[in-house]
Amino acid sequence: MSAVQSPLFEPVLWQDGGFKILDEIQVPQKIHYIEVTEVAQALAAVRDMKTRAFGQVLTFFYSAALVAENYHQTDAAPLRGQLRRLTQQFCDARPTFDFRGLGAIVDGFFDNLPAGADAGATIAAQARERGQQIVRGRSGRAKRAAELLPNSARLLTHCNVSGELVAVADYCKELGKEFSVIATETRPYLQGARLTAWELAEAGVAVSLIPDGAVAQILAQGEVNAVIVGADRVAQNGDVINKVGTYPMARLAREYGVPFYALVQDPRSLKRGADVPIEERPAAELLTFHDRQLVPGAPGQLQARYPSFDVTPARFITQLIGFDGIYTPESFRQKYHTGALADALAVDGKGKYLLLYGVPPANQFSFLLSALKAEGAEAILVPEMRPQLWGAQMVVPELLKRNAPTTIISDNMMGTLFAQGEIAKLCFFYDRLEAAGPLGICGSLLAVQLARLHGVAIELFNGAEDKGTALDVDAATFLGESICPAGVTVRAVGAEVVPWGLLKG
Repeated sequence: MSAVQSPLFEPVLWQDGGFKILDEIQVPQKIHYIEVTEVAQALAAVRDMKTRAFGQVLTFFYSAALVAENYHQTDAAPLRGQLRRLTQQFCDARPTFDFRGLGAIVDGFFDNLPAGADAGATIAAQARERGQQIVRGRSGRAKRAAELLPNSARLLTHCNVSGELVAVADYCKELGKEFSVIATETRPYLQGARLTAWELAEAGVAVSLIPDGAVAQILAQGEVNAVIVGADRVAQNGDVINKVGTYPMARLAREYGVPFYALVQDPRSLKRGADVPIEERPAAELLTFHDRQLVPGAPGQLQARYPSFDVTPARFITQLIGFDGIYTPESFRQKYHTGALADALAVDGKGKYLLLYGVPPANQFSFLLSALKAEGAEAILVPEMRPQLWGAQMVVPELLKRNAPTTIISDNMMGTLFAQGEIAKLCFFYDRLEAAGPLGICGSLLAVQLARLHGVAIELFNGAEDKGTALDVDAATFLGESICPAGVTVRAVGAEVVPWGLLKG
């Protein structure tokens, strides 16, 4: 791999007296590092998502090193207790991430502490070295991914893999393979636009940007021949826990015959994805963008959901690319699982949401309140409906005028709510009927496919003929503000035909 890397590949750097963390929220507008000399600063960076993914791994190990370097007693036991408390603090900051497993690695350092050794200095050195081992391991993992991909490789990806796709591209170049990427924007933090698309363009890789809801359209049209995502965690049975929106991408990749790969690590003690608590972030993170309201004039009763992660079952994954090799889900289980693997948790199937996709005409909003009551649902669930934000800008305000209980989500969150059995019915408002099927706005195919795959009833309605104008027409802007980095192509996404075959039954 070339010496030129994305700053995201090693986003946390050790230095005398502490370390510094790349503030990923400010990328790409500014490359700024947060100076850390106290653990509280590191915890704040993790809690506020200023560092994420691999950055959290280095932040934890370097925080442990910082605590250890400042320990000057001869007895190692109190230091061990301090580091166990540190682990709990990180777990409390972001409960889905495997800080417990990272803490077990640090705790294990004490088991082999040489007699008479300076405990603080020894543990600090081991913590720093473990972080560097993983940095080196990521380079090898990227090389394995490059060897696995076809020539030419046309990838679809979601969120951000902390610089690793740039490394994959570099290795593909060494192998003489053509390489291009379609990146989802990844709402609500837009890591796909701000980080992935930016770092790939900076490295000279051909990259284009789409809204999250367009993944079914891209897969159905055969525009990609592989999907690669990262994994915040992987379970012994091969389930992957990653940024919300990963699961529906895997389901649709399977439907359209596109291989789905995940870059993973050691599962440690995690047996299955269902055992991981999924962190729900504050609603304000979804409802505001650069201090502007997503929904104009939204009153306080508007609810929002922001599950940060979702679980992709192993059966939808083609191969898992690890630090030590490439696995099928079956071979991964053979290597890692210990004891019997329990069955997945059953979903009761009684959805609390009536999912609305498309733009209803004015005379249909009152009907939706009746439908909500008929289904025994608690609220009408409305995705943002990117790129135009029809859901946030048009549909939600109309529902709130009628005092309808309303919950808004980003488009990439539909999949996990379907998987959790939280959706009772899909009300699909199409633009017009064609011979091949109803034509709907971008994201319609994703919504219908997810409903079909989860056995949720779909009801069709005529949508609004006049939707008015929108600030955004593609993934280049959000609420009229540019989110597309220089050198990135904005992929045209339009209305989608939903084949009649998906609506039968």
